[in-house]
Amino acid sequence: MLLRRWSFIIHYVVANGLHLRIMNEIVDRTGKIRPLRARLLPSRIGNGNSHYAAGPMLDGDPDVLYQELRKALRERWRAYRKALKQCRKHPSEKVVHNLRVQTRRLLSALELLGSFVTHSHVQKARRKLKKRLDDFSELRDTHVQLLSVEVMLQEFPELKPLYRKLLRREKRLIKPATNQAKISRCGGLARAVRRTNKHLKAGFANPSVRCRPRERISHILEAAFDRVVHLRKAIHPRNVETIHRTRVAFKQFRYMVELLEPVLPGVTRRQLVAMAHYQTMMGDIQDLGVMIASLDAMAEKSKLKAATLARVRKTLGGRHRDLIRDYCAHADQLFSFWPARLEEDI
Repeated sequence: MLLRRWSFIIHYVVANGLHLRIMNEIVDRTGKIRPLRARLLPSRIGNGNSHYAAGPMLDGDPDVLYQELRKALRERWRAYRKALKQCRKHPSEKVVHNLRVQTRRLLSALELLGSFVTHSHVQKARRKLKKRLDDFSELRDTHVQLLSVEVMLQEFPELKPLYRKLLRREKRLIKPATNQAKISRCGGLARAVRRTNKHLKAGFANPSVRCRPRERISHILEAAFDRVVHLRKAIHPRNVETIHRTRVAFKQFRYMVELLEPVLPGVTRRQLVAMAHYQTMMGDIQDLGVMIASLDAMAEKSKLKAATLARVRKTLGGRHRDLIRDYCAHADQLFSFWPARLEEDI
């Protein structure tokens, strides 16, 4: 009996896209269904203050909302295909970076709007996109380090061996990256986009009967923000990996907010710029940390004398600590990006 009741409630929640925290019934230890007092969702605004607010509300008529979401998905699909085509011709630093950005944006769109689709095609498309991000990650890191070292060569001529090593690595990575872009097929991704569009249309056609798209999209956005907040609380200045994990989760949340911008009344272009700057603060820490690790690896392999790199290592280490200190001083800016708070500020 208990299992049947649990099964009924879970089925009801999944079918209607409800948030577990706003269910009006719950099963107690004896298996009886009893009323659950209504609770407001915590807004998590500010520095731990106990404010409460509703979750993000999607603005506008349902038909307008559907058209905006459909348009956003179509634009991201086109931007991804264009970036992939450019990478096939010439995988420069700018082109590779743009492909990775467009890949992440399309991935966030499928994760957000693909919640309406449980078909294996969408799951497979997500896995393909994540793999393509991994395929270009080493080349992207190499490009970032090359640009940084070029700027620093005049001040630190002892970095020339590292610069030559990075040029060789870039040459070695470009060909397989170009080949990977050329053999990448968009058929499976195209099917996933079409299927997502189809189910999105069905969901908005009768939202009170089946998947309640507005509530479901709001719930997914809230869950993405919850994950960022959880990782933000786990950040330790001496463990830069905690900052990197927060950055990866924040990227996903930011791209979702970008997609929903036309229907989130509190989100402005100025706000999106602030979110991009917040992400860049964490990205600078990661990029400089990767360069320092490369220098240490070369010194460990005796390709560069430790004494030769001492001045560079000291300078970069100081800059790295300054970046971490600056980010930690502004880390709680994250809470100003919660859509419910944005609506209060209008």
